[in-house]
Amino acid sequence: MKPTIVFNPKPRQDIPALSAAERPAGLSGARVGFVDNSKQNADLFIGRLSELLRDEYGISPDVKVRKFAPKDELSGHELKELVKCAAVVQCYGD
Repeated sequence: MKPTIVFNPKPRQDIPALSAAERPAGLSGARVGFVDNSKQNADLFIGRLSELLRDEYGISPDVKVRKFAPKDELSGHELKELVKCAAVVQCYGD
């Protein structure tokens, strides 16, 4: 009989909690970034949402990033652009 191996999903080290970013005081003129994870319809959702936020709140939808696959990490260049935004919308389609 083979022994049963049980894995413990707990990380080996304690990782300090991150605090949430402060919300912007308002969205009028705010630069907002959008991250498209490349799932079906994510681009359609982002297109519609950025249009609504621009028309209703006056945002500046300057940064749109599309990943090649949902599992992919953002590049250093993409992160540098997103850091300049007052807010970032991470979109998951399907």
